[in-house]
Amino acid sequence: MRSLTLMLVLLLGAVAWPPAVQAQQNDRAWDDCLQFQDRDRTLTGCSEILGRGNLETATNRADAFYNRGNAHYARGNFDAAIRDYDEVIRLDPHFPLTFIDRGITHHARGNLDLAIRDFDEAIRLNPRLAFAFVERGIAHRARGNLDAAIRDYDEAIRLDPRDAEAFSNRGIAHHARGNLDAAIRDYDEAIRLKPGQMLAFFNRGLAHYARGNFEAAIRDFDETIRLDPRDDAAFVNRGNAHSARGNRDAAIRDYDQAIRLNPRDAVAFFNRGLAHFHRGNFEAAIRDFDEAIHLDPRDAMAFVERGNAHYARGNLDTALRDYNEAISLDPLEALAFSNRGLVYERRGNLSRAAADFREALRLGRARAKADLDRVEAALAAQRRPARPGNPPTRP
Repeated sequence: MRSLTLMLVLLLGAVAWPPAVQAQQNDRAWDDCLQFQDRDRTLTGCSEILGRGNLETATNRADAFYNRGNAHYARGNFDAAIRDYDEVIRLDPHFPLTFIDRGITHHARGNLDLAIRDFDEAIRLNPRLAFAFVERGIAHRARGNLDAAIRDYDEAIRLDPRDAEAFSNRGIAHHARGNLDAAIRDYDEAIRLKPGQMLAFFNRGLAHYARGNFEAAIRDFDETIRLDPRDDAAFVNRGNAHSARGNRDAAIRDYDQAIRLNPRDAVAFFNRGLAHFHRGNFEAAIRDFDEAIHLDPRDAMAFVERGNAHYARGNLDTALRDYNEAISLDPLEALAFSNRGLVYERRGNLSRAAADFREALRLGRARAKADLDRVEAALAAQRRPARPGNPPTRP
């Protein structure tokens, strides 16, 4: 299931370098370098120009490095893109868009500190670039610094009150802080400003779901799917909302479609398994949990839920193995201890059951208290000595 989706404002290739290139007429290499439709042509043309060395002006070489960097980024070759942006900055250290694009590329590589430094420099060079604040906010959020992220989005919106991406990203930060009302207001505004913004509908659907407003969530996921019928995560999340409303059939249809679109979506198999389980179709549930575990063998909850299905079928040994594996993967998963305790109880091992219920309770599973009380009462009954009978009467 896709979580809150970052909405990066990708400038790469969308903002052209200042058109200062000279002597480009009837020059095939420049024609290739400056077009954006065919990245291979861009790479070939820009590389040919850069091979001319000082025969091209410094401004022309900066153009070629910039466009080639964009093409490398689009191809996913981030190291090469950064090397080209480095050259652009060496040739012209005063152009803020290069710092923004290099910052975006550092972010894509997971180097958030370098990304933030580049956005800082872009903002220093031009403090009125709203999208620089948006990008820095995205990097701050990725580092978990939500307050700094929201401050940057606030500034971006102050500079450009029609920046839909700033509202969308601020909504994501508010959601991450648990402020769902503020998040939904921001998504509302983003959608008003840019009605075709699919990710804003998706993220608003997640916020409605988190508030328990499943009908509103379904409407937003409906719109997400209308805008992008191949978005498997939208089908998974709409399935979750249907399931929360008790409509297991509709949920399973959505999970089926998500799996058709992405047969490696472990979450879709896991959630479909839950839906089958709640319908009492334990064999189908086990098959789905098998596949979820195959795709993600470190998902402790998949083992817990498969154990639950085996337990429901009365296969206690198999259920016990699944709960053991879940605990091995995640020793803090209270439900695994609680459910393993139920297996031990049914097998008559009350002391081990009590130990598991105590651990589940310690880990925060309040429902384990009733199980623990029941098992401890049974243990106490086992330990209580038999009441002696009345002494025989003397004749």
